[in-house]
Amino acid sequence: MSRRVVKQIGLIMVCLMMMIMMWEGQKTDAALAAAAIPEQSIRLRILANSDAAGDQLVKREIRDAVVAQMSGWVTELDNPQSLDEARHVIREHLSEIEDRVGEELASRGLDYPYQVELGVVPFPTKLYGGTVYPAGDYEAVRITLGEGKGQNWWCVLFPPLCFIDASTGDALAKPTTVSAAATEPGDAEASVQGSTPEARFFLVDLAVKVWDWVAGLFA
Repeated sequence: MSRRVVKQIGLIMVCLMMMIMMWEGQKTDAALAAAAIPEQSIRLRILANSDAAGDQLVKREIRDAVVAQMSGWVTELDNPQSLDEARHVIREHLSEIEDRVGEELASRGLDYPYQVELGVVPFPTKLYGGTVYPAGDYEAVRITLGEGKGQNWWCVLFPPLCFIDASTGDALAKPTTVSAAATEPGDAEASVQGSTPEARFFLVDLAVKVWDWVAGLFA
């Protein structure tokens, strides 16, 4: 196979991955369009290592794992309107979130540093649900991957606006048969969202595998 053909295949794969990422972001934005952020809230922000396609993909995969992990904790609060209770629950599980992030990175052979923290952190100006929220310091769980210089993903952790099915706009239901602690995050999310996430992840996995194959031709 000529280098020209290989380069063309590589370019096609990069474009495909960018289209998948854009599509995913649009679906999520559409699902959350009607939601407004209350004054008392806790956000979740994930900073990618860089803007490289691989780092952005890792950010999204860690996002899915962390949101699935946290959904049971936040949606099962005794008083879902209590910011103090939400803060307490998050602090109790902060080390578990950190362990989860470490496991996800290790499973992908990545050894760059990461940090998980709950505190008041800076946010740039954001457009959310048709409303512009000014830049400022907001309480959030911030996950920094590597150098944290890539594009970030964020949502509102409390009230639980993160836990919305991006394919339908419906709030995710609580698990009915097993607890969140006894269920693998991927299984819990798939059981709620049906086949849509499986199709999405299949496309992403396929793109990554083909990209790795193309990259191997240059090795």
